[in-house]
Amino acid sequence: MDIEFFYELVDKQAREEVNLIEQKGNIARCVAHAFPEATKIAVFGSFYGFSLPAGAVLDCSARLRQLGRSLAARMPALCGLAMCRYESKDHPTSNQLFRRVKGKKRLFSYREQYTDA
Repeated sequence: MDIEFFYELVDKQAREEVNLIEQKGNIARCVAHAFPEATKIAVFGSFYGFSLPAGAVLDCSARLRQLGRSLAARMPALCGLAMCRYESKDHPTSNQLFRRVKGKKRLFSYREQYTDA
């Protein structure tokens, strides 16, 4: 059984203004490089998704961080528009461009689109 991953831009306004389909090639190449075992890589207007075999999900957090860095490096214009910076007194400042979709309504909607693709 495969596990589906859905990612969207962190910045809500950017999600409404940016069409990720324009970056389809960059996103697909980065996902395929970070996760060679990924299947069904799909890019939509406001999110992208891919599937991994259940056994590959156990230790993928480092590869997900690398995927985020690769995407940011390939899309500098998008970073200027949509990247969020998080400050913390206990940890170094971090930047984030994409986040995993967790909201039930959006996740349901994204899963429907992904399944239909």
